[in-house]
Amino acid sequence: MVRALIRGVLTLAVLGGLALAFYAVGHDGRLPWQPPPTHGEDWCSTHQVPLSEDEVCNPKLARGGLLVARDRGPKEGECPNTLVRITAPAEVVERAGIQLFKVEPRPVTETLRTTAETAYLPTKFARVAPRTGGVVREVKAAVGDVVEPGTILALLDSREMAEAVTGYRQAVAVRRLREKTHAQEKDLAEKKISSGRELLVAVTELEEANLAVAAARQRLLTLGLADGRVTALETGEEPGSTVEVAAPFAGTVLEAVAVLGENASPERPLFVIAETSRMWLHIDLHEQDLPKIEKDQRVVFTLDGLPGQRFVGKVTAIGGSVDERTRTLRVIADLKNSQGLLREHMFGHADVTVRPAEPKMLVPRIAVQTDGDCHFVFVSSTANVFKSRKVDLGVPYQDAYEITGGLASGEQVVTVGSFALKTEVLRGEMGAG
Repeated sequence: MVRALIRGVLTLAVLGGLALAFYAVGHDGRLPWQPPPTHGEDWCSTHQVPLSEDEVCNPKLARGGLLVARDRGPKEGECPNTLVRITAPAEVVERAGIQLFKVEPRPVTETLRTTAETAYLPTKFARVAPRTGGVVREVKAAVGDVVEPGTILALLDSREMAEAVTGYRQAVAVRRLREKTHAQEKDLAEKKISSGRELLVAVTELEEANLAVAAARQRLLTLGLADGRVTALETGEEPGSTVEVAAPFAGTVLEAVAVLGENASPERPLFVIAETSRMWLHIDLHEQDLPKIEKDQRVVFTLDGLPGQRFVGKVTAIGGSVDERTRTLRVIADLKNSQGLLREHMFGHADVTVRPAEPKMLVPRIAVQTDGDCHFVFVSSTANVFKSRKVDLGVPYQDAYEITGGLASGEQVVTVGSFALKTEVLRGEMGAG
């Protein structure tokens, strides 16, 4: 009796075990009293890892291919191609050359790049010509010479200067005679020897002589004769026909066309002088960029013809009208040219600092993909797993975008290979394998 009872219990136990085994096989290894799994379809219960990451259970990964799966369906207003996960074997990632970029706040200076052209400062640029016509007697300056204010550049023999000098000397001689006559008449009047009428005539004639000297002196100054030379004419020590062509300020001789023996005139400049340690920069500004520009903003000028050279200055003036043909506004910057490399009409690019450095989250442009109105990147928090995620873009830069939403500091995004991942998403290879 006991043996029969034991035999029945063992039989029931075996049958129960077989029933549980058959149940587990049909329910992903889950026993009747265990709750349903919460992992969804993308789960390998054998290895307890997502199926999209299991190279043993997933046939696509086992063959060295990519697996594209969606974490969940997009909600209303969400981009359809975000929330997608791509898993790839390590050798596929290496072969594709996928590279990652760590997103962190970085100090960024916002600049505006536009075309620009150099010019000499108007107040330090001069075409030097004689004040009167004459024949070039001596040339004292050549191209490249550095001169100081008043440096003599050339000497001319001028008939008009000779006539003006003669007129001045005559006026001075007449004034001396009138001064003697005035002194004599004043002495006689004080001694009651002559009447006051003769003294009045002498005073009038002396005033007329003084006016004549002043007029003759002014004519000489107008013709370019220095004040000290005018005074020397009274003693007869100064030659009477020499015209000096002098530098108006310190600078460098850029052009010199004076030739010995040739006629010179005020209409034909003999020299061009400029102060080259500073230059003007004419910046072409588009209308829409006008609100960004202010005086004293930093400017860096670069040229293709002078690679590696940077010329720094600041905005000094903003034009008052827009060019009707180009629709650009002229902005003027003052540049340092300490090495003297810049010359007039050199063309290049100006980078104007319109906002000082501040920390911003930037990602390379190559990392950002577009699908309709959506912008997204591929984030990698697990090796060889890449998830597409919508991001909000801020200010665009030359090689990067500002990220204002969708990424946190320290996350890694795909740069090289991002477009290839987007292609896989658009192919619609969905599912767990």
